[in-house]
This record gives sequence, structure tokens and C-alpha cells, in this order.
Amino acid sequence: MSDSTANRLPTNVRPKHYDLTVVTDLVNSTFYGTVKVKLDVQEQTSQIIFHTKDLELYQLVVYSDVLGIGQTAASTSFDTKTERAIVTLSTALPASSKAVLDVRFTAGLTDSLIGYYRSVGGTDAKDICSITQFEPTSARQALPCWDEPLLKATFAVTLISRADTVNLSNMPIVSEVGYATGLDAWLDGRLANSNDQWKMTRFETTPPVAQVSFASLLNFDSFADVYIFVGVREWSFCVSGKLLHESSERENPTAAFAGFALDVKRQALVLYEQVFQIEYPLPKLDTLVVSDFDANAMENWARSPSESGLITGRNSAFLLDPKAESLNVKRQIATTVTHEVAHMWLVLFSDTVLFGNITTMEWWDNLYLNEGFATLMAKVTILGEEQYQI
Repeated sequence: MSDSTANRLPTNVRPKHYDLTVVTDLVNSTFYGTVKVKLDVQEQTSQIIFHTKDLELYQLVVYSDVLGIGQTAASTSFDTKTERAIVTLSTALPASSKAVLDVRFTAGLTDSLIGYYRSVGGTDAKDICSITQFEPTSARQALPCWDEPLLKATFAVTLISRADTVNLSNMPIVSEVGYATGLDAWLDGRLANSNDQWKMTRFETTPPVAQVSFASLLNFDSFADVYIFVGVREWSFCVSGKLLHESSERENPTAAFAGFALDVKRQALVLYEQVFQIEYPLPKLDTLVVSDFDANAMENWARSPSESGLITGRNSAFLLDPKAESLNVKRQIATTVTHEVAHMWLVLFSDTVLFGNITTMEWWDNLYLNEGFATLMAKVTILGEEQYQI
């Protein structure tokens, strides 16, 4: 690995957990929220430096378990070149202590295809959803964070949106209720200006993940023409003896367009289990397809039997019109699907996990290892299908 320490955040504190709440306003193309980041203080310091870009930050407070006080930032400055915020405290945090950084933030939902953005689709361009794309360094455009691949942390996510929308994230839903005041005074004040009904969706806490793998602050109009094919929600199958929910094309007309990608995903899961002699460990593998997406597709992962994987991508990467299909289009979709499924896999050798989402490169110059493995597996899988031979 090349020496890139000059580009890295200081090591005086390390994030361990993010308690993240995000309000998504699709009508006004904005989002805002709060994040409480639990920190391990590695050395005595009066500065906390983290990544942020295109976010307005408010009410920065740092709590210390040893000092027993909450300190409002004495000063906050921003380095736009390195996309960092520098928070300076009046009283230094002791070494080997615990701290919590509490921040409020706001930003607009842009059409940039990175960070947390909006996707517009449908024949009349009225189908709007919001979605994340963090790889490689765009998590900082969705929340204040330590946006480096080695700095893994757990995430507890709460999404607040209008009552007629749908929320998804990497993890299963814990609860979904109507929003009631009292969660946070700052959020209450902003939501008080709206006459609409809002709801609050809480998700299970993730395992330790890098910001690049954590994703999917997904919010869309429940009546929008957004294609979703989901492991246990829509079009499902039986993998490793796990019988999942099934539905038919009659129940959902978009199933005909998603059917080919679903069939490839099912075959790839079974094949990878046979090749690696390791069962797919998650109960489902969701795929969300939207009109606008920066990459062809993106894998977002979680790693225990109670957790869920999620693949996000654009329509052209997954949807096949049965009336206008071609061998070339089918080959492209099959390659994309098998590539993304390969990212989910855990390749275990002598208790070492290689190239899967359970491990992450230390720095971006090793990204080729992660992508190279998935590309190789996709090519090998497709080469085994005679119908896709060139």
C-alpha cells in the first residue's frame, strides 16, 4: 500500500458507533438530521476532525464520560480542499476516555448521483425517490462522518418521512410508527412547519461497517414507478433450504421485467455455495432498481443471519423487457447480477476472509482487490453458460 497518511484523518479519536436520524423531504428536495457519534479517545486532544461536504452543520456538542460535561465547540472551521470539519474544544478530552460528538445537519437532495440524492423516473418524471451512493468518498455528503474504509463502526438508523412513502435500509425494520414530538427538539421545530403526516422507521443496528458499505437511506413515494425485487418482500426463491416468500407476475406486473435478473441471482447464489462450500449466510438479498444511479450497481452488505444484504442499481442494469430482449442485453444483466452477488460472498480460507464485504481495503488504492474478485467471479460464472458465449 502506498504511503497516503498525509491524506488520512488524525488518529486521536476513532468512531465506534453512529446513531443516525434522517428526515427526508421529497416534496422540497431536502434532508436534515442528527447524528451522535460514539468515539474512543486514543490520545489527549482538544480537536476532533471529521469529513463533511455540502452539509450545513448546527449545534455541535461533545460529551465526555470522564469530564462529565457537554462542551459546545469553541470554534468550528472547514477545509474545503480536504472536505474536513475541525472542531476545537475549550477543555481537552483525556486519553483512553469515551466521547460523543452530537451534530445537526441539513442539505439539499441534488441530482448529482452521489451522496444522498434524488432519482427521478417514470414517463411523466413524477416518480421521485431518494437514494445513497457512497463509494468511494461520498458518505460525507450525507452525514458528518469518518469517511475512510478502515474506520469501521456500527450504525443505528432511523428514517423519518411522509406517511405515504416507503423507507429501506441495509437492515431489517425494527419498528415503524407515526412521528410524535419529543425525539429531538431541533427536529420537532423543523417538522412543526409541515401540515403533513410523518412516520418514523427504525432499523436494526448494523455490524461494524465502513461508510462505503453502509448505505441505503432509501425513501420513495409508495405510488411511484420504482422497481423493487426483494428477497422476502416481492420475488423470492428457496436458497439453502430457506423457503422465502413467493409472488407471481399477476400480483406485480413489473415481475416480468425483473424475472430474468431474479433467475440469474437465484442461480448465482446456488452456484457460489457449491464453489465455496459455504452457505449464503443471510436470510435475503434485496435489489432496488431506480432510474438514476451513478454506478451500474452497488452492493451494500450486512453479515449475520438476522441482517440483510441490499443491491442498488439502475433500471438498465437489471430490467429486461421480454418483448425486446437480446442476447447481448441478457449477457450484460447476467454479468452485473453475478458481479454484485459475488461481492456478498464470504470467501473463507484458514479463518481469513478475502475480498468480500466482511473485509474492507485499508485505503482506496486497494479497491481493485475487491472489484477484481467480483469481476473474476462474474466472468467465470458467465463463461459457464453456453448461451452467453461470444
